[in-house]
Amino acid sequence: MTQDTGVVALEAADFDDPRVLLSRLGKTRPIHRVTLPDGMPAWLVTGYSEGRKALADHRLARRGSAAAPELNPFLQGIYNDGFFPHSMVFNDRPDHTRMKQVVSQAFTPRHMERLRPQVQAITDRLFDAIAPLGQADVLESLALPLPNAVICDWFDIQREDRDEFVAHCGVITGLTVSVGDDGMGKASRWFDEYLTAVIAERRARPGDDMISAMLASQEQNQNLTDVELRSNIFLMLIGSVETAVNMISNGTLALLRNPEAIDLLRADPSLLGGAIEEILRIDAPVMTVMYHFATEKLTIGDVEIQPGEHVAVSLTAANYDAGQFQDPELFDIRRQHDRHLSFSHGVHFCLGAPLARLEGEVFFATLLRRLPDIALAVPDRDLTWKPSFLVHRLHSLPVAFTPTAPVAS
Repeated sequence: MTQDTGVVALEAADFDDPRVLLSRLGKTRPIHRVTLPDGMPAWLVTGYSEGRKALADHRLARRGSAAAPELNPFLQGIYNDGFFPHSMVFNDRPDHTRMKQVVSQAFTPRHMERLRPQVQAITDRLFDAIAPLGQADVLESLALPLPNAVICDWFDIQREDRDEFVAHCGVITGLTVSVGDDGMGKASRWFDEYLTAVIAERRARPGDDMISAMLASQEQNQNLTDVELRSNIFLMLIGSVETAVNMISNGTLALLRNPEAIDLLRADPSLLGGAIEEILRIDAPVMTVMYHFATEKLTIGDVEIQPGEHVAVSLTAANYDAGQFQDPELFDIRRQHDRHLSFSHGVHFCLGAPLARLEGEVFFATLLRRLPDIALAVPDRDLTWKPSFLVHRLHSLPVAFTPTAPVAS
């Protein structure tokens, strides 16, 4: 058994490109001792098979109580908050299973198809707004407003609250610098207080929305406590938006960098499903899954993990594992996929994956139809990324195209 004692101090920029990350860490080993950009020590898994197994290993717990005491200073903003620890993301079986039973019914394929007309209508409105302009920022004009509008309409979040909602999401996902010494805490408290008020209002006046449906289920089955209900509604809101925003903007960039893929999609629209999976693989919206703590000794690769140690999985690096994907740096929408890890794996597989895929199908089909000559409006080298090692988001994505009139509704 090999125990690697060398520690690599990583910066957020190292995560922007999996080729850079693997170059720093070395491609020949699937697990590395690192210090993450926030200073937290971890074993970072970069191998595909090792990452897949780790994500499904019940001996790697999400609950903060399993972490070694020396890790506690890095967990203050998450586990010691009164809100986050009550979501299924930070719980293990059987509590995770109990919570998921209430939430997962919303994300069935059948339910997603019922949302398709709404997603298409929102997408059409957004393209109508930019079509006459001949230029736009994909991130600000399309990628951010589409999933935000879909999820906020579905949950009936009032329009006047949505800007503040987006701002606090940015703090929690690490996309914006926290103001003061309690940015994460302030953001979580805002969501807690806001959702408390919304839930009280829906209990008094139920509507045809997801929160009202969850409340009806809760009253019948009593599966969740009040704080668990708020925490898991928050999880659905923020998780469903974040994944889709980055998939849309990163996917648009991937297509613009590979115009032959656009030609293939126009010639054969049936390739769109495979194209979305390749978009997810080549540039995963969520880069790193953190906060797995060993409850006993276990082995990953050639490393023996000790109880309490922190294991993180680089989804992006795993998706570039040449042992799993032939020519992993090649963007190939006809690739026969071997199950990328962009939505994680195991019991914590992303619940919002069906919604993200639906939004991707609608968005990219509309993009190809409405903006046939879309191109980058700035040199590729001028594009920059938000300084986060958790999610992969561009600062902006300026594009140009031939102006057209809006499509009459």
